[in-house]
Amino acid sequence: MIKKAKIILIAGAVLLGSAGLPAFFPALARTVHLTQHKTSTVVSGTVEGVDIMPFQLALKEGQRLDVQCHSRKVGIYFFVKDPSGSVLYNSAESTQPDRWTGQATQPGKYTLGVFQQHPSARKGQTAFFRLHLAVNES
Repeated sequence: MIKKAKIILIAGAVLLGSAGLPAFFPALARTVHLTQHKTSTVVSGTVEGVDIMPFQLALKEGQRLDVQCHSRKVGIYFFVKDPSGSVLYNSAESTQPDRWTGQATQPGKYTLGVFQQHPSARKGQTAFFRLHLAVNES
């Protein structure tokens, strides 16, 4: 009988402990690789609900990054963060939400994240997107 009580207590603790976890697990960032000979690329994917689809891109100080985001659905936006995690750009707050050009102020991995900000996101719907990325020396 004591053995059953221990199993029940352990199971209850596991269930209660998992209740504090977020309802979704964020996607791991995909790394975008560019070279001297290949300075632009297109990455695509599907964003679901309120999830964020992250990409990481290594930039050198002074390089210029051009981003264009295309989607057939409305309410698809992207952000750009510097290596320290500070938001450089959030297209949801811009008058031109499908494109951005900026300069790397420090070397490191910059994060681009695509997300939905639309009632369909709260319903868990999906949206396909395509990001055109170009890196140029300034």
